[in-house]
Amino acid sequence: MKLKSGDKSKFVLMVGICGLGGVGKSTMVRAIYNELSYQFKSKSFLEVAGDVSKDCHRLLDLQKQLFCDISPRSKKKIRILAEGINVLKNMLCREKVLLVIDGANDEMQLQNLAGGHDWFGEGSRIFITSRNKELLVQHKVDVLYELPELNNDEALELFSWHAFERSYPHHDFYILSKKFVEYCQGLPLALKILGSCLFQKQSNEWKIQLRDLDKEPNMKILDVLKVSFDGLPSTYKAIFLDIAYDWNCPAETGIGFLINRCLVTISNGKVGMHNLIQRLGHKIVRDEGPRNKGMRSRLWDHVDVKDVLKKRTGTNSIEGIFLNLSKLNNINLTTQAMKEMSGLRLLKIFLGSEVVSGEEDYKVRISRDFEFPTWGLSYLYWHGYPLNSLPSNFEPQKLVELNMPYSNIREFVEGNMVRFERLTAVILSHSKYLIKVSNFSSTPELEKLILEGCTSLREIDPSIGDLRRLSLLDLKECKSLGSLPDSICNLKSLKTLYLSGCSELNCLPKDLGNMQHLTELYANRTATGAPPPVIGRLRELQILSFSGCTGGRAYPSLFSLSGLLLLRELDLSDCYWWDAEIPDDFWGLYSLEKLNLSGNHFTMVPPRITELSMLKVLVLGRCKRLEEIPEFPPSLEELDAHECASLQTSLASSSDVVEGTARMTSLHNTILQRIQLPSDWYDSDKFLGFCVCFVFAFKDQLPQIHNDILCQLNNFSFFYPYWDKWSGEHSSNDHHMWLAYQPRSGVDICHPEAWNSIRASFELSGVTDALSTKCGIHLIYK
Repeated sequence: MKLKSGDKSKFVLMVGICGLGGVGKSTMVRAIYNELSYQFKSKSFLEVAGDVSKDCHRLLDLQKQLFCDISPRSKKKIRILAEGINVLKNMLCREKVLLVIDGANDEMQLQNLAGGHDWFGEGSRIFITSRNKELLVQHKVDVLYELPELNNDEALELFSWHAFERSYPHHDFYILSKKFVEYCQGLPLALKILGSCLFQKQSNEWKIQLRDLDKEPNMKILDVLKVSFDGLPSTYKAIFLDIAYDWNCPAETGIGFLINRCLVTISNGKVGMHNLIQRLGHKIVRDEGPRNKGMRSRLWDHVDVKDVLKKRTGTNSIEGIFLNLSKLNNINLTTQAMKEMSGLRLLKIFLGSEVVSGEEDYKVRISRDFEFPTWGLSYLYWHGYPLNSLPSNFEPQKLVELNMPYSNIREFVEGNMVRFERLTAVILSHSKYLIKVSNFSSTPELEKLILEGCTSLREIDPSIGDLRRLSLLDLKECKSLGSLPDSICNLKSLKTLYLSGCSELNCLPKDLGNMQHLTELYANRTATGAPPPVIGRLRELQILSFSGCTGGRAYPSLFSLSGLLLLRELDLSDCYWWDAEIPDDFWGLYSLEKLNLSGNHFTMVPPRITELSMLKVLVLGRCKRLEEIPEFPPSLEELDAHECASLQTSLASSSDVVEGTARMTSLHNTILQRIQLPSDWYDSDKFLGFCVCFVFAFKDQLPQIHNDILCQLNNFSFFYPYWDKWSGEHSSNDHHMWLAYQPRSGVDICHPEAWNSIRASFELSGVTDALSTKCGIHLIYK
């Protein structure tokens, strides 16, 4: 946060600073107070310790402190809170005040100490810190600043000041210091405490401390963090502990409350929690049953889970079991071992490793008549569920999510008379024996159905059309699915439909256009051929992908794109297009930002492509007949033209391109000679960006993995993926061309206006040896 110490503004400014405990709110606000205090005759720094709102005497003391700080000579007395409000308001409104309220946790505190902007005189500055973001918003602060954790460099420096009394670690302690910094995840409180504990200690003592932290966190740190947990209502304490044990609960469960308390975050739809906050949750649960693990509300450590199941010491106190299969060989799960766990809400049996095989060995052994308490179950995740059907006693009245990837389930819902009244998500990905999904009338609230990789799935019951809330349907790689029921077009809430890899799917429902809210449609590598004519009726469609149609040539004349005014991404790669087959309305997609036409047969990109005024990414890879790219849209930022063997003319092949040849070194770099630039090359009104070109061949054999190409221009570097796998039709001696465009806006951060020459290099990741034949750079102007 930056403040202008010379700010003479007359308005009253109220600033809120929030963040999790120990992140440095008090340190920051103390620094601000010290920096600004010389400008104010009337100033006060109030430290709110604990839950003052429940202690009227403590709150009254704070009112008296504020009154005394502002008017030390006054003999007036404040006897009750209501009187204090009137006295303070009448006094403060005549003063230019600097006020800090550090650690507010209740609206009552703020109402009694800084009721509103009208309490203060012109030019006053009020700073309030809190762990509760919502409290600051409700109090109508003018500026809300959420204090982040330190980055790695800042964290290492702070830790070093406390551990070594210098700004960086001693050489012999560098690696250990990095491990402690990683453990603290940028939390200043933890960095200070642990750094101080390690001051003047030997390296073996550091190693012992690090090992002990993994078993038992430092209590000085946890005590500060626990203040936030203790202030939560009981409902949110339960949600907090669920998240601490890796349950990614949906937002509607009340997670927003925890976000406002700075205890959790959401990034890319996933719930996150600071490492030390998570360890606090684990410590709280361990303390529920220090010796009797069966009395704990949640079991997470695989050793503890196995111990409770083997000894059959589970009780109704257990609400959640989280079993990581990657940390054990096999485990026998019996009805008797789980019989007493009547309070079970969450069961997650998962594979912690990132690489998952469809042939995964089923590590959990259960009998065919296995049963477990399910009446209170709200979340069930079981990787590799070994039975053909759900347990006979399965009672899903409270179940919200059923997630069973790589299961042995053969039919879902069929014959089950119980209704899944609350079920919103069914995920049976890669259940290779699943044949049929039916009776959707028993799942009326379903919002998400994911059946990716269910290779034996042949049909979907027509009752799917009755799912009025379904927004995501994922049928990727269902290779035996030959058709979709017409009733699927009744899904008015459906937003995303995945059909890619359904190689037996030979047509789409004729009423597909009725899906008025569909925003994403993926139908790559199907047998449907071209998109049906009704595709233009999908007015809200933003992403359309029909790559690799195998149902004959995808003549664009058979369908119209004119109605897709919101379309942002379009993939029509490998659709056998020729020059004459690109329809006129194709260039009316004014919202289009990404276009993939790779693997087609046209010889020239039509000049009308410049009409796509929003286009940023154009992919033309493997267009082997492509000879010319005469013009680009001015908005274009990325161009991929790899394996365009016939390409002769483009903006990057003019006489201004500098060519060079060199064998790649072990670092796979090709360095161009330094290019001198004209003194007036950087025209801020006309210069658009750089076009770079790289032609190369592989010396021995084609790589088998996806690769990135790195281009570096002086101190600026950028990556582009080499989108497709290397074509198997090419020999290792064939030449490949990579063409990319980087707009000026991306380079400006490196101040190119100061360049008088350019030194360029290219690097291929994942390649052991290659031969570069040509490479160059071209300046693009209006």
